[in-house]
Amino acid sequence: MKNIQTLLYRNGLGIHSVLSEDKENFKIILREGHLRRTFYLSALGAGAGLLTVGAGMLLSWLVRMLTGLAFFGKLSTDAGMLADSEAGIWLLFIPVAGAFVSLFLIGARYPTWKLPALAICIGTGAPIGTEGPVMVAAGAFALQDRQRLRISEAEAHLLLVAGAAAGVAWYFGAPVSALLLALELWLGTWSLTLLLPVLSGVIVGGVAHYCLSDMNPFFTMGSGPALNAGALLVYTVLGLIVGLTAALLVRASRGLTRLFNRLKYHSPWWLLLAAVPVGIAGYLAPESLGNGEVYGNNLLQAHVTLQLVFVVGVVKLITWLFFTSGYNTGTTITTLLMIGGALGLLLAVVVQLVCPSIVINPAMAALIGMSAMFAGVTRAWLTAIILALELTHCQPAVLPVACAAIAAFVISFPLIKTKRDTAENKVQG
Repeated sequence: MKNIQTLLYRNGLGIHSVLSEDKENFKIILREGHLRRTFYLSALGAGAGLLTVGAGMLLSWLVRMLTGLAFFGKLSTDAGMLADSEAGIWLLFIPVAGAFVSLFLIGARYPTWKLPALAICIGTGAPIGTEGPVMVAAGAFALQDRQRLRISEAEAHLLLVAGAAAGVAWYFGAPVSALLLALELWLGTWSLTLLLPVLSGVIVGGVAHYCLSDMNPFFTMGSGPALNAGALLVYTVLGLIVGLTAALLVRASRGLTRLFNRLKYHSPWWLLLAAVPVGIAGYLAPESLGNGEVYGNNLLQAHVTLQLVFVVGVVKLITWLFFTSGYNTGTTITTLLMIGGALGLLLAVVVQLVCPSIVINPAMAALIGMSAMFAGVTRAWLTAIILALELTHCQPAVLPVACAAIAAFVISFPLIKTKRDTAENKVQG
C-alpha cells in the first residue's frame, strides 16, 4: 500500500545523521512473495536493534568520556554539566578542535567511521543529540557490509530505518513514536515485508530500554493549573508561532547548506566555520554547549531563569542552525525538543505579561513548544504528539499538545515550497 503521507512530509528537514543524506522519504518497492526473504529481513531488523542498543551504550559512554576530557580535563563519565566547566578562553576552541578532528573521519570511505566522528563533535560541545549517531549505527554497518549480508542497497536502507527506529525506542523509551516516525517519514510504501523488519527493531529497542533502564518517563513534567478554554486557545496560538519559526528555520537551514556546499567544493576545511559560532556562544554562554538535554526537566517544570530560557531557545538555535547545516548531521531530536521547549516557555512569559487574566501552565507551554517545533521542522505531526506523551507520561497534555502540533504543521506546510527529490529504491524480493 502506497504511503501518501510522505507527499505531505517530504519538505521537512530530516532527523537522520550524515548517513541518510537525501535518503529520507525514499520509496522501497517490493515484489510480493518469497516469505523466506521477509523472515530473513525481519531477523536482520532484530539484529539491527541489538546492534543499535550495543552501539548506543558504547557511543553514549564515549561522548561522556570526551566531554569530561575536553571540558574538565579528566577521563570521567561523571564530569558534570558543561556550564560548570572552568575551561575559560579554551571554550572558544574546543568545539572547533572537535570539528577539525571529525573532518578526517567524516571524509573516510567507510560509513562506520562517521559514528565516532559524530561522537567527537557531541563530546566537544556540538549542539546535536547523542541519539544521532545511535540511530544510524546499524545502518552504517548494513551499508558497509551489505555484500556479506547478501542484501541490496535498498534493503540496507531498510535496515537503516529499522536501526533508526530502534534507536528512538531505546534512547527515549518511545517505541510507539519510533514506529510512527518510520511510517510517517521513511517508508514510501506500507507492506509486511517492510514493516516487519522495522517492527522487529523497535521491539528490541523498546524491550532493551525497559530492561536496562526503568519505566520512568524520559522527562519529568511539572504540575500546574488545569486546562481551560482560554489556555487551550493560547496553546494553539503558541503552536502557530513555533510552527512559523520552524518554517523559517527550514528555509534558513537550506540556504546555509547550499552556502557550505559551495565552500566545501573549494576546500572541506571551510566547514570549520560552522563550528565557530558554537565556540563563541559557548564562551559567552556555556549553557548553549551540547544538546541541552540536561535542561529538559527544568524546562518542563518551569524551574529556569529567563537567561537560561533565552540561551537555550535563541542562542542554541543559532549554533544548531550553523553546525547542522555545515556538517549535515541531521536535526536530531533532542536539540529540537530543547529549542522548542525554551521558545514555548519564553512565549508563555510574554503571554502572561500581555494577558495576565488568562491562566496557563508554563510547563505545558514548554511541552507544547517541544511538540510544535518537532512537528514544524520534520512534518511528522502525529509522531510529535505521541512522542510528547511518551517522553512525559502526561495524559492531560493530549488535547493541548495535539492542537499545537497540528497548528504548527498546518502553518509551516504552505510556507516551504522547495521540494526535495525522493530517492526511489527497488528491492528484489
